[in-house]
Amino acid sequence: MKLLKSLLLLVSILFISSGATEKKVNGELTFYAAGDNCPPSGEIAYPGLHSTAGGLGTYANPITVAASTGWLSAGKRVYVTAYKKYFIMEDSCEECENDWDNNGKYHMDGWIGPSTIHLGTTNCEVALTLSSTQFIIDPLSTYTVDTTAFFNGTTGACLKTPNNCVDKGNVCGNTCQLPSSMSCTSAASMFLLSETRFKALNPTLDCTSKIAKGKSVCQSGSCGGP
Repeated sequence: MKLLKSLLLLVSILFISSGATEKKVNGELTFYAAGDNCPPSGEIAYPGLHSTAGGLGTYANPITVAASTGWLSAGKRVYVTAYKKYFIMEDSCEECENDWDNNGKYHMDGWIGPSTIHLGTTNCEVALTLSSTQFIIDPLSTYTVDTTAFFNGTTGACLKTPNNCVDKGNVCGNTCQLPSSMSCTSAASMFLLSETRFKALNPTLDCTSKIAKGKSVCQSGSCGGP
């Protein structure tokens, strides 16, 4: 009986101590996909549990998220109640850094996949965005989980009904330093743009010759991706 009481006490202490590390804050949750990266890919700044962006949303396999290292260090887990998913800090986000440094605002940018550029991801990102939601930092491993993908790369289905984002004329959303020398046709293809649209976003480019490696070009309209 004494042994049983001791074990129950130990379990209780462990549960309390693990829960005590949790921190609940409210912040903005935005999303990104391969088409937002330069060049389009699932490459991440802080490889850890994953070598490239990914995850299912479980505690054991959380989804890659980008955030400011000012409040969330690489490898830290966060649970988002609204989506019933676990995330892990593995990538950088300039806007998130600025939000924290300038306003002390909690902002995470979650990965929706797939690992290659895909049409429809931008509209899905807009639909999924939450301007204010609860983040549980260093969460317990026992929260309810929904592993439904944010974006299905096979079917193109989004977890929420996509919002139709319309680019503002030829306003540039994202720029990219080309990883190699290439033609305007190849660059447009890499970003899933028509050559006409690529030229409209890059009116000063000379497309009669190859674009030099390292040249900064506009890769998307104001919506930010395909």
